[in-house]
Amino acid sequence: MVSACAHRPPPLDMDEILFETKIKQDGTKLFAFSIPLMHQRDGAKDGGRGSRAQGNEGGGRGNRGGQENRGGSSRKMSDNADRMAERLYASLDRKFAETSYCQSGYIEIDTHQTEDRIHLLGECNETASEMDRLDFPNVN
Repeated sequence: MVSACAHRPPPLDMDEILFETKIKQDGTKLFAFSIPLMHQRDGAKDGGRGSRAQGNEGGGRGNRGGQENRGGSSRKMSDNADRMAERLYASLDRKFAETSYCQSGYIEIDTHQTEDRIHLLGECNETASEMDRLDFPNVN
């Protein structure tokens, strides 16, 4: 039963990765990044509710309202959330290496999950240079 999660998911197709940048007038460099969720064979529809806590450290928040989950289902969702977070951060690191957008790191503003994607909004630690403004023009 456990072997269903034993294989590594295929690498993401770069067309499936969304990366948008915005440089404010004061030089603040913002970005939005998202990747598709991994497709699950079982429980894909059932797992949607509790997964909103994606990105919280320490594994899910547990049982709100005192309701107990059966067996290891909450652990399974937490493991899946951890794997998705790892994929998100690894993909974002590759995108920054490719584009040199956030050269001094970033602050994570928000991470959330929609029905089919996981999203991260962030702000770079450095302010934009003139070259950044040319390389990453704002699209309106």
